[in-house]
Amino acid sequence: MKMNLIKQIEQNNIRDQSIHIIFLGQSGYVIKTKDTIMYIDPYLSDYVENSNGLNDKSMNRNFPPPFMPHKIQKLDAVLCTHSHADHMDPWTISNINPDFILYSSLGAYEKNPVEVPSDKIIFLEPGKITMINELKIEPIPAAHYDLQDEFGRPDCLSFIISVFNKMFFIWGDGILYDGLMEKLKQYKFDYFFAPINGRDNAREAKGIIGNINAKELAELSTKLNIETLVPNHYDMFKNNSASVKDFLQYIKETCPNQDMVILSCGKMLKA
Repeated sequence: MKMNLIKQIEQNNIRDQSIHIIFLGQSGYVIKTKDTIMYIDPYLSDYVENSNGLNDKSMNRNFPPPFMPHKIQKLDAVLCTHSHADHMDPWTISNINPDFILYSSLGAYEKNPVEVPSDKIIFLEPGKITMINELKIEPIPAAHYDLQDEFGRPDCLSFIISVFNKMFFIWGDGILYDGLMEKLKQYKFDYFFAPINGRDNAREAKGIIGNINAKELAELSTKLNIETLVPNHYDMFKNNSASVKDFLQYIKETCPNQDMVILSCGKMLKA
């Protein structure tokens, strides 16, 4: 009998210095070690489309959440890259029952309706290293599209995560900006998680702020030291998605030797 996903995540079945990364859809992940369970950008509700949430009927989920947030019994942290509800979902965060620490930028937290006790949130800043047990988190600015909010603060973040001599890049939303490539060239990434849904005038006219696209990500990978490339932000919403087939073609044309993994919701990487 196949074990359900939440049990897989919470079961203590992982060896010392092993890392499991579980995809939750959109840009959501769980990073699990023997001692830590960390969620990143979990969207485990229908807040965006629900009439009691954002009530955006054009943004229906393509598939149900892999589990509901109230089912979570074990975790240490939730990291959110920015304030948008498919990355910082107030219904997901408020319906997790066990104690945990929420990590986000101050600007993102202030823009989102979620509320947590002041002793249960830590505000992240670019250049300021944060340790979550054995995981080292280095936030860097992400441009979605702006690098700063109206108060001059970084709003959207990406995360460089180091643990057990492995390095991961988590890019929830954003586009290229001056200085980003120079920053990323300093690292060797074992896994590089990045969006491919792109941007265009039609979506921008509807208020949908876009991201890098599949072609840009393929070209970017030729300039960085990336062992395995993992696309995200293409599966959740029909009107803000991308073609994995196109992404694979760009990889074939641009960097045919680049290792990559295409994940579906609930699938796991073992690093």
